[in-house]
Amino acid sequence: MFFRNNSGPVFRTLLGGTLNRAAAEDATAEAFARAFAHWDTVAAHPNPRAWVLRVAWNCYRSSWRKWESRWSADPLEATPFASEPWSDPELVAVIRALPQCQREVITLVGLGELTPTQAARVLGKPAGTVRSLLFQARVALHQALDEPTDPKEDDD
Repeated sequence: MFFRNNSGPVFRTLLGGTLNRAAAEDATAEAFARAFAHWDTVAAHPNPRAWVLRVAWNCYRSSWRKWESRWSADPLEATPFASEPWSDPELVAVIRALPQCQREVITLVGLGELTPTQAARVLGKPAGTVRSLLFQARVALHQALDEPTDPKEDDD
């Protein structure tokens, strides 16, 4: 049941943050395999989905470092996700244009449904840094989509 309820959001979060479908699929699968292997620990965690997201991000980063050392291709060119039924092409284009750190934060909070504090734990960054990146990403999204910015969005 945990996998069924959480694999989609975890995959979408990774896909939004990595812009690489194959890497997102691999990292998601590996994270859930590790969750299954350590289910007693995961089940006792206050936010099991956050645990899986952190493992998935770490799996992606680890695999990317290995891949990067062998190839020089741009990861942003790898498997676009604009064809996903849950995505708006205009929004996808704006998210693609964000710096990697802002894209990771906005996808963890927006798609991964984590609070900024939880996203900070997943990324291993200070909560203040994540809040700042989230604010910057939201301002960029609102400006690019020509929408007003709501300052209350950044509350935990």
